[in-house]
Amino acid sequence: MRPSYLHRITLRQIEIYLAVSRLRSYSRAAEELALTQPAVSAQMRQLEQLTGEMLFEYRGKRLHITRAGQALERAARDMQQRLVGVEMELAELRGEIKGTLSVAIESSAQYFMPELLAGFSQQFPQVQINLEVGNRASAVKRLLDNRHELVITCSPPEDRSIQFTPFRENQLIIVAWPDHPLRDHKGIPFAALAKETFLIREPGSGTRLILDELFRQAAVQPKATHQLGSSEALIAGARNRLGVALLPIDSCATELAEKKLITLNIANHPIRRSWCILHRRNQPLTPVCEQFKLLITR
Repeated sequence: MRPSYLHRITLRQIEIYLAVSRLRSYSRAAEELALTQPAVSAQMRQLEQLTGEMLFEYRGKRLHITRAGQALERAARDMQQRLVGVEMELAELRGEIKGTLSVAIESSAQYFMPELLAGFSQQFPQVQINLEVGNRASAVKRLLDNRHELVITCSPPEDRSIQFTPFRENQLIIVAWPDHPLRDHKGIPFAALAKETFLIREPGSGTRLILDELFRQAAVQPKATHQLGSSEALIAGARNRLGVALLPIDSCATELAEKKLITLNIANHPIRRSWCILHRRNQPLTPVCEQFKLLITR
């Protein structure tokens, strides 16, 4: 069935629309696409005339997307991704693997992902890599919004539309400064850490999710917390006696080897979880993403 009017939308208009939607600015979209701002504004007016709906609106000085604009954005992203997939399939028919590997990762994965990406790039040199680093919540949202085809996270969501495959162990430990009072203690009950000040990540972080679960299981809360925005900040805070922190070993291996941090000997630790690769269950992977998944899960 052919749409009654939307078939007149051009691929160039889709590209411009997605740029405005992502940047929330006509002028920045124009700069990114090497166009003038009037040209971008004219294309957006044409889209609004075609759809019969306002796609953006100003609230004060900020540009906001409307509900109609959100519907078009989802369809536009899906269309763009499908065309990318077709390009890759055509390349595969010619015996080539080329295109873009688009992956969003939980920030703690940045310590081991470069090695995996380097191995993939050596095997498939014609593939460009687009890697987005954020917390767990933002990475999963990018998958659900069709911004990225693959996501790497330690705590897959309970969403039946998402398929996940474990591929690497993630060990998490409690770290502290070298002369911490508990440095020589063995088998410390986790509940005893309620007396400590904890350095924590922001809500939406995978590490924060695991730490909150540990406190719920122990039925205690830390006496105080300081929320810091990255693993690097947690490491620096722990080194400078600001508090103790739960961290993946991958993120603090150098500091442990150099004895700038120590691991507190907590009963039943380290915490063992699995890094997982996620994708949409009902959406076939492009050849590039399929090859990357095979590489890291085999």
